[in-house]
Amino acid sequence: MNEINGKILSERIGKVLDYLKENKITQYEVEQQLNYTSLSKAKNYARYPQAIIERKTRAELLEDLLTEYRLIYDEEFDRVKSENDKVHVNPVDHTLYYIMYYYAFARDTIGKAIVKIINKKRVEINFPQDEHWEGRFEVVENYTFIEAEKLGDYTRVKKLICLFSGTEKFGRPILLGTYSTVKRDGYPAAGSVLFEKVEQKELLEKKVKSETDPRIAYYLTNKVFIADTFTPNSLDNLRSEFRLLARYAGDYHFFYLHNNKKISKYDLIMTSDSKVKLNFEGVMYTGYYKFLDHHTIKLELTDGARFSHMTDDTIIIYLNTINASYNPFLYCVGISNAIETGSNSFSCLLIEKRKHSELPKEEIEKVLARLTNTHIQQS
Repeated sequence: MNEINGKILSERIGKVLDYLKENKITQYEVEQQLNYTSLSKAKNYARYPQAIIERKTRAELLEDLLTEYRLIYDEEFDRVKSENDKVHVNPVDHTLYYIMYYYAFARDTIGKAIVKIINKKRVEINFPQDEHWEGRFEVVENYTFIEAEKLGDYTRVKKLICLFSGTEKFGRPILLGTYSTVKRDGYPAAGSVLFEKVEQKELLEKKVKSETDPRIAYYLTNKVFIADTFTPNSLDNLRSEFRLLARYAGDYHFFYLHNNKKISKYDLIMTSDSKVKLNFEGVMYTGYYKFLDHHTIKLELTDGARFSHMTDDTIIIYLNTINASYNPFLYCVGISNAIETGSNSFSCLLIEKRKHSELPKEEIEKVLARLTNTHIQQS
């Protein structure tokens, strides 16, 4: 019986949508009016037979359609008709207000703007710096898209914002997402945003001028990406230090003093695209390496399975490229919450496996003994 009811309800939903279409009301407009984006699924019982779609049963959805547009489903003649021979469309006058938070890189602070969403279609964004943006608002599946353009005596600039809205398409208290635009200084920029709903319009200005909640600041700080503003003639122009960095790509032995007692050896790989892997105690740590200055390379790695932990296990290693006293080993210092060294920092050595196989055993042991002595002197 439930299957028959589900199939019949889906057919009736389809007939209501066809009736509205005949009266020049598109399915997209219906979805915007009801804040429901799964009408195609609801009317396709063969492919989507589940009882609940987007938190509504088909019976609830059909009732919403009939109520919203003042329609009647005539079961005797299996047809849709209006209450007074005219399709009613409720006048829409629905406005929501949000504060948009983002990390303002140039000012090293959390920036704010007032966002006004009008009738689930239009958007106005006002920044404290007398910037006014206008654009359109659209919900697609579980995502909200805002495309806006800066108005006034400015160079024409656009901003794209993408938010995750989930199954509740409209009116969530907090939304997380990203933005992409051009900064005032002309640099293309992207970063994270947080939208916080404000119930009363009168509180907007006070909210903008008040201190930012530290939880918001913690979430957004440094979550920004600034692009370069030049047009390379070739790939060699991208980063000048790449050729130097690529010299250190290879397979390495990683030596460090384990628990202040013995020197342990593990495998470390640095690839030419600046990625690094360390197989340590059965755990694969992955990350990137980069030049900090002309004689220091930073390797930063995290546990590849960190999603299973409450905190990230991180290893940061600073590699000295000009310290020749350990040659052909590379001397490093590191900090980590994952490696047991008896302190927050540790000394370590790297050597390419190729070079390691060519060294006499006595020379290797001599260098490793110096690592132990260095640690004892530091302690």
